[in-house]
Amino acid sequence: MPNKSNTKEDLPKIKNDLLPLVRDLLQLSDSVKVFDYGHHRSPNDKGGAFSVNDKGELTSLVLKPIEESNVDWKLILKCKYLQALHLEGFNLGHVPEEVLTITELTNLRLINLQIKEIPENICNLTSLESLDVSNNEIFELPNLINLKNLKGLTLGKNKFSIFPKVIFNLVNLRQLNLNTNCIELIPSDIAYLKNLTVLDVSFNRLSALPTEVFELKKLIILEANHNSINFIPEVTKSNAMLEFLNFSNNRIEKLPDSLLKLESLFMFDIEDNSLPIPDLSFHDLEPSEKIQTLLAIQNSKSSPLKQAKVLVVGDERVGKTSIINRMLGNQHNENQTSTQGIDISSLDFNEYKAHIWDFAGQELTHQTHQFFLTERSLYIYVIDAQKEDNQARDLHWFNTIKSYSENSPIIVVVNHCDQNLNYQFDLQRYQNTFQVVDVIYTSACNLNSLSEDVKHKIGDSIDKLNQSISRQIPKLPGIERQIPESWHIVKSAMETFKETHNVIEKNIYENECQKAGVLGSPLQTALLKILNSIGTVIAYPNDFRLKLTQILKPEWVTNAVYKIVRSPAKNPGLYTEEAISEILKEGYSHPQQQWLIDLLIKFELGFRLSSSSDLLIPMRLPSVMPEFDKMRYKQGLNIRFNYHRVGLLKSNVLPQLIVRMHSYVDENTTKYWRHGLFLAHGECQGVIISDEPNQCIDVYLSTRDEDARALLQWLRSNLKKIEHSQIQANENNALPYKEEITIYGNNFITPIGYVAYEKVERAHKKGKKTIEVEVNYPETGEVDDIDVEVAQLLGLYKTPELSYSIQSLSHVIINVLLRLTDFRSKIMNEKEDDINDRLRESLISSGYSIKDQSRGGFSGSGVGVGERDLVMMNQFGQQATLIEAMCLNSVVKKTIKTHYDKLINNYNTQGNPFDFLITYAKVNNFDSFWDKYQKNFDGFRDLTRMYTDKSVLKVGHNYVDMDGSTEGRIIVHIVINFGVKP
Repeated sequence: MPNKSNTKEDLPKIKNDLLPLVRDLLQLSDSVKVFDYGHHRSPNDKGGAFSVNDKGELTSLVLKPIEESNVDWKLILKCKYLQALHLEGFNLGHVPEEVLTITELTNLRLINLQIKEIPENICNLTSLESLDVSNNEIFELPNLINLKNLKGLTLGKNKFSIFPKVIFNLVNLRQLNLNTNCIELIPSDIAYLKNLTVLDVSFNRLSALPTEVFELKKLIILEANHNSINFIPEVTKSNAMLEFLNFSNNRIEKLPDSLLKLESLFMFDIEDNSLPIPDLSFHDLEPSEKIQTLLAIQNSKSSPLKQAKVLVVGDERVGKTSIINRMLGNQHNENQTSTQGIDISSLDFNEYKAHIWDFAGQELTHQTHQFFLTERSLYIYVIDAQKEDNQARDLHWFNTIKSYSENSPIIVVVNHCDQNLNYQFDLQRYQNTFQVVDVIYTSACNLNSLSEDVKHKIGDSIDKLNQSISRQIPKLPGIERQIPESWHIVKSAMETFKETHNVIEKNIYENECQKAGVLGSPLQTALLKILNSIGTVIAYPNDFRLKLTQILKPEWVTNAVYKIVRSPAKNPGLYTEEAISEILKEGYSHPQQQWLIDLLIKFELGFRLSSSSDLLIPMRLPSVMPEFDKMRYKQGLNIRFNYHRVGLLKSNVLPQLIVRMHSYVDENTTKYWRHGLFLAHGECQGVIISDEPNQCIDVYLSTRDEDARALLQWLRSNLKKIEHSQIQANENNALPYKEEITIYGNNFITPIGYVAYEKVERAHKKGKKTIEVEVNYPETGEVDDIDVEVAQLLGLYKTPELSYSIQSLSHVIINVLLRLTDFRSKIMNEKEDDINDRLRESLISSGYSIKDQSRGGFSGSGVGVGERDLVMMNQFGQQATLIEAMCLNSVVKKTIKTHYDKLINNYNTQGNPFDFLITYAKVNNFDSFWDKYQKNFDGFRDLTRMYTDKSVLKVGHNYVDMDGSTEGRIIVHIVINFGVKP
């Protein structure tokens, strides 16, 4: 059969006599079109949305107010087959009586309606499975005993001060949300909720949890964060399913040993308590490692680490190394050569030890600093008094430090002041934005070489610098954190080994741990991660990509990286394995060279070409923009990412973007240069250009179609990830750029204006056809306001018609996957996460709301798994379906079972009627693969012919009977083969 697409004809139509009803309920004027099929969202995102069943009956309805709304609630009575109703934002103060007469309702959401009480007759809704009355003013519940089918109850953001005991009658309840209330006690009767899988009591006033909570055998998620809990109850073996445990922001001082019984625990958040956290890297540990670490500290003698990293940064030849030599008490060497990598020295400041890291200042090495610019560090920024004041340079360094280490203090050291005693650093300019705590004016020259007047002014400046460091180190976060004495012993042993070894074999480390009494793999791994965090060693024990079984001396690693990125290549930016072997021929074995290449790839400094094993390092590409036909690109979607302040666009952004987007490169062009790259997707070609002087990234796409929107979404997502990776402390920080749409005149040569993308989107949601934009005509200097079509600016020539039925979503996903076969040669070398990113961005560009790797999902087994790959949200803002994916080169039963078990047992906490299991196959004999794949599932139905005639894609269903009940759900299996040409 031919491949179906998600068209109007495929979707169920609403009955004609219901159209006026829908128009009135959604409060739409006669001029606004109401789609007569499928799922509809009103064009201004207010008013609401609806969906219909195969018979054209209204089954789901979302209502939201439009300005001064006056909904006739009696109209609801005509919705006889309504199953889902969502009311939000109306200033009602009560539940409309008419709502409580719709006995077919299974899903009812009454959000932010100013409700103070729920009427008793809500018990008439005996089919109700999910009830959400969050964000109201409710303080007690009526008797809900008749709601025997209720499985989800959300009471968050209300005024409950006492736990509603009527809930204990809801014996089939699976999810209970009471967050953000004023509850002080949870009764032991919670034991009656034997089917509970999710319990959220966060943001309350609890001082303890009853032991009965930990006896709920089916509990998977427990959210108890932001309370006043001071201890965790003893845990029993009955909690075998508990996988997510959040006790952050409480007053817990000690953990019970019995927590080790939670062998399935996948996420354990214990941040911001009164526990002896040894280092911030602790929060990156696995749950078992966290628990064993804290128990080890609790049960042994401990002492504070009292060690700090002092990172010395600045441009080349400003005297960083000379300043450090003077700090160490050495004489100034006028013939001091530039640092070629990183040099590390140690210096005591009272009872604290500082490890001083001296960074190479060459611009080529700046991107590699991301390895080491970390929190919990003190920064010394060195500038040269002989050079002119350079705000852009200062902002570059301050923003770089802030992006990796937002709250770390910075001491500015002005060197060579003997040559310019009048130099003044403008501290006031930066102090409110950056953590600049001191300015020291000095000279790295030996004192006896300075004149008396210079000695008088800066003679004691090095002492002042050391005193300033002494004041700042005790203030660093975690400097007084306790670690067991046995850990100190192992740390000292590693420091001793480093003096004579660049590479320390893992078994040596393990032997030292055994001798010191640090027993077991979780504890040893936890300690190793902390030693990596504070800079004692370099180790990535859980990174499966690097497969590192050794522990490395930091200087040895960094100097190798710097050797590679500073060495010229025969073809600029392109390094063969032979060339890298030649660069690292002294002191680095072939396996170590391969590992260093993988390290460069891990930190997005380069990527391997799909056609060979050569490594491309974008920072070494030519800087000159190649010649190309600009007019070809400017007539489609044109976007500018405007960083709007000097120093915010860092030099590493475009090279990282090249690494992330190289699979979309246009092979029919010169591909990339240091400040840009050419892209292609479907019929759309594009070019991205970084304009550092003007602090912006310009994007030119040749079309305004679906291909252009997909390419733009992929670009937007990657740029966001790059910036967020540099704001490690808080991913909610505002992005440093504003996205703007570029407007051209008729000649498509010079931009005449820019308009914020968010502003245009707001206009689109409000149903506006045009938007007023201020433009400037460069030929005449004339400034004018013009009206521009919103749809044209957004590249929207039709509004996406979204449906969430199993057939419609299957077609959408299938079409996206088939389009991805255009990138078959590149996808063959990509990992699951990379292909998931492609799928996610394509679905988003199609208009769907997608969340990825939500913590609502839980692990099966194995490193690197345990989060739901993709979560699709419906028009009600609820979870519509889950998409779990895996890569297979053959039919591996264990891998298939792991992903399938995760999907059916752990992930679906909201009772989805269907979910997707997608396999990215990379095989030659696809028919044989499909035959073997089907045999892994009972009752499997091959439905390929219903969906596609393409030989590279297969579709099937199997039915899952949940908990032995009549309920169940369909697992949609979609297998796409990237192993052969479509």
